[in-house]
Amino acid sequence: KLRFLNYQFELYGENTSLINDVRARIKQQQMTNDERIKLQRLLRAMSNDDILNYLGSVDYVFTYLRNSVPETASETTTIQTFAENHIHSYACLNDNILSRPPFSTIQLQYIIDLYETIEENAFDKVLRAYVKKELTEETFTDEERERVRREFSRMTFEKETIAKTLKSVDSWISMLRRLMIRVLNANISLDVPLQLYLKRTDLWSDRVNDLDLETFQVDDDILLQHIYVILRGLEKKQESNNKLP
Repeated sequence: KLRFLNYQFELYGENTSLINDVRARIKQQQMTNDERIKLQRLLRAMSNDDILNYLGSVDYVFTYLRNSVPETASETTTIQTFAENHIHSYACLNDNILSRPPFSTIQLQYIIDLYETIEENAFDKVLRAYVKKELTEETFTDEERERVRREFSRMTFEKETIAKTLKSVDSWISMLRRLMIRVLNANISLDVPLQLYLKRTDLWSDRVNDLDLETFQVDDDILLQHIYVILRGLEKKQESNNKLP
């Protein structure tokens, strides 16, 4: 079920992470909301295998991009052009990368935003069904779920002095979905403080920087094992907010 996911999430080496290496190599920008909505619509229409294969394909492009020289690829180079010039074996690439607009015509300056958008959609559309049993809500008592969600909220987006980029519940939901994808496919201990991951810039969009991540600290008794419980609580809060007039 996860065979298409190639991303080697560097669990203990943020400074050498693939995503941060790409950011250092090509200055990244955010897509417009209209572009992102259009992509999300196309992603939702894909089959489960295709969306996972596409995610793996963009990751495959990352590995080449991290080692490319500046003269051969710039911010405005399209993914299709980069793949044709640098990747000699297309066996690991989804057809969308090479030939199907708008995916193939996306410029390299948007590739991480694209990747994060695919990750979030892949989690919702495919991988939510494969959440590890020890992460599910049923693993915890009602009291434990409520405590974890209350404490997490108090120490993060509800905190008065937290950075403006981190005040939105939506940004936390997006990051937690991406983290879920990356830990679902890795054999790691869940009995570690969640804060170890929350402080990593490679898990956040470009809108969030190192200084922003210094404006909160989640207690060590909130664990990686609590990630899905927290995510579900935030998703319910988001749904409730969206229903307000």
